[in-house]
Amino acid sequence: MTGALLIAGLTVIAFILSILFLPQVCVKGRTVKIYPFIPLLGGILMLLGGGVTGRELAVAFTEDSSVNPIRILVLFISMTVFSLILEQTGFFEHISGIVLQKSGHSQYRIFLSLYAIISILTVFTSNDIVILTFTPFICHFCKSAKVDPVPYLIMEFVAANTWSLFLLIGNPTNIYISGAFHIGFGEYLRVMALPTVAAGVTSLTVMMLIFRKKLRGEVQTAHFVPPITDRPLMWVALVHLAGCVVLLAVSQTLNLEMWLISCFMGISALLSSVICLLIRRRDLRAVGNAIAKIPYEIIPFIVGMFVMVLALESCGFTQGAARTLGSGEGIFSVGFLSFLSSNVLNNIPMSVLFSKILSTGASSGQIYATIIGSNIGAFITPVGALAGIMWINLLKQNRVKLTTRRFVAMGCTIGIPSMAASLAVLWLFV
Repeated sequence: MTGALLIAGLTVIAFILSILFLPQVCVKGRTVKIYPFIPLLGGILMLLGGGVTGRELAVAFTEDSSVNPIRILVLFISMTVFSLILEQTGFFEHISGIVLQKSGHSQYRIFLSLYAIISILTVFTSNDIVILTFTPFICHFCKSAKVDPVPYLIMEFVAANTWSLFLLIGNPTNIYISGAFHIGFGEYLRVMALPTVAAGVTSLTVMMLIFRKKLRGEVQTAHFVPPITDRPLMWVALVHLAGCVVLLAVSQTLNLEMWLISCFMGISALLSSVICLLIRRRDLRAVGNAIAKIPYEIIPFIVGMFVMVLALESCGFTQGAARTLGSGEGIFSVGFLSFLSSNVLNNIPMSVLFSKILSTGASSGQIYATIIGSNIGAFITPVGALAGIMWINLLKQNRVKLTTRRFVAMGCTIGIPSMAASLAVLWLFV
């Protein structure tokens, strides 16, 4: 057990350091991200050190289970396809441009309008894709308008990581924990709708108070609405996205597994996009770009973390932690523990670890509290979620100055009351 814990601890430290000091390197003109491979290295060391056997891994990666890591990855990656195709058509920028044009020159109206559209798009697409798409857009808008971009960027990051709670498909952590405890699409929505609204209202209120002085002035620049570059392709993606969400909502009634639905619809969206482009004699660059932008880094990251958690389970660590959590810990304790742990382990490995710990008899409230912690935990540090890591890198690329200290201070100010409000509503209704 000592060896497994030592490897796990060193892996976590190396992972954090890789994010803060060496997130990516350039190899032969190509940018390679370092941090996803640190957990994979830790998993390999666990395997070589005997913390987990090859047979155990083979069983875990091939078993007919909703927490099979391969199925989790297929579900998440498939759901990003629709958003990535939409991004290629200019859909997100077009919608944002319309919102800004309708908002006039008031920074308050612009702030609230952007919050609303980011929240809505996050619910039905992906918080990672929304962050990747909107961050450059917001940086460009604020530069042309000569306003401080930080309030808008913090708002975008908070909105995306709050409203990803609403649907089961909003975050890989939602998918994993729900799968571990056989929570269906409809059941998840029934329980999480109100806690998500509570977190959303609270976080928005706190942000309006924090940034009230920054938002007093008016924006004098004209709002340009970027055009849709390919309407037929946009409709292909929207129809497939809508169809996928509907099928996921009735997946239990149809007795179909969610990963199969998302995989089929994702492949169908790609093939339909190719046909749509070929019929109109367009090149296939849009589909190629969408495929290239799939967040492949999540694959070594999840695989490595999954192997390490298996090793910790084999050596008895998760069982010991389960006995500790089982001794009277409630919704608030487990929720805030997952909230804090996300910023030490990252929210994906935290979810994998907590799923194992809670599997010995946790209440439904503790399970949903962990899901809330995995989403809102992303507010606090860049380590908290993969979306945060990507977001920080985008800020550097766009020359936006936001120190880690300031990010943590604002994250705690917004995240702690949001977490408390969400858990309080969960406690009232579960």
